[in-house]
Amino acid sequence: MQKVIEAIKRHKRFLVTAHVNPEGDSLCSQLAMKEMLGMMGKTAVIVNHDRVPEHYKFLPKADEISTDLKKKVEFDAVLILDCPTLKRIGGVKDLIPKGKPIINIDHHISSEKFGDVNWVDPNASSTGEMVYRLFKEMEIPLTREVALCLYIAILTDTGNFNYDNTSRMTHDIAGELLGYGLDPAMVSESVYERRTMEDIRFLGLVLSTLKLNRAGDVAYLEMTREMVKETGADIAKSEGFINYARSIGGVKIAIVFKEDMKDPNKINISFRSKGDVDVNGIAAYFGGGGHTKASGCTLTGSLAEVEQRVLSKVEEIRARH
Repeated sequence: MQKVIEAIKRHKRFLVTAHVNPEGDSLCSQLAMKEMLGMMGKTAVIVNHDRVPEHYKFLPKADEISTDLKKKVEFDAVLILDCPTLKRIGGVKDLIPKGKPIINIDHHISSEKFGDVNWVDPNASSTGEMVYRLFKEMEIPLTREVALCLYIAILTDTGNFNYDNTSRMTHDIAGELLGYGLDPAMVSESVYERRTMEDIRFLGLVLSTLKLNRAGDVAYLEMTREMVKETGADIAKSEGFINYARSIGGVKIAIVFKEDMKDPNKINISFRSKGDVDVNGIAAYFGGGGHTKASGCTLTGSLAEVEQRVLSKVEEIRARH
């Protein structure tokens, strides 16, 4: 952490970014970091590969997040948050000239530590928790808007405090953040309960694809472009669908196979697990990564081909354990 603080103090202008397909932790960590830099008298511009999902547009200053990958941005250093590999920032990588210093703040166990300065803490519940610790270490006061962002970062990356990355410290921090006048019921409603009829119809189609392996310990779902087209749903709101598969009794591994909305040859795969099952190792085999209990990867091929490859490897690994 100290090296990150020193690096931040050395520079004046920052490009802030995170992984493609942003979710609660990546978005909120960036927004909180931008506020921190402003309080320190520095300037920061957030540029992401993908737009802010509709259900996160209520976040304070979310409209300041740019997706213009051709816009000229002046910066002295890059802050990359919640991203295990440099390639995961997508097209933003092309905005970074060779030799420009990169500060990497992340909590993924699969982090490649690609930065010139790296602070990687796999024990942190979220990158938002790490940004909170930066505020405290530098004695920069939190505002209600920052507290809201940090609370949502922690809330979403712990699965509503249900995942085992939730610790006593996580609850202590969340409790402090609520003290800034946040309404936990309203926050939860804003993040999770603003779905449309189209989104619910999409959920119904996804759940209709639910399958179990022969042993009953692996459950998997499919999401296709045709489903999105048929329902008119917002694919970004499908973030928690995998938990339906994970919640089945006896299931140790849940998988979602999602057709990429932009590239018809790519399948995005998400893994979740329970107990002592490490899905990061499975994702890493296919060139992905993440956390022990939550990881992902992207493969090329048809939905059927990719499913067969992944499920065969999962069965092989399960058989060895």
